[in-house]
Amino acid sequence: MTRLADELSSSSGSGAATVVQAVTVIMGVVVGLTFLFGFGNVLNLALRLAVPVWVAPLVAPAVDLSILGLLLGS
Repeated sequence: MTRLADELSSSSGSGAATVVQAVTVIMGVVVGLTFLFGFGNVLNLALRLAVPVWVAPLVAPAVDLSILGLLLGS
């Protein structure tokens, strides 16, 4: 990632590094909000299916991480 930022900054000025950093921050925010949305939905579903209250928050991240693993593996 830094090599790309170095190439962009050397070819188009100092604004390119700022653009790369902004895109990275925006991507991180989107991924974080997506994780929170999925966590809330799976937590709600687990509680509706009568999963014990102490287990339901553990199931939600497991689902998100398994989907991430499937996406990275494919």
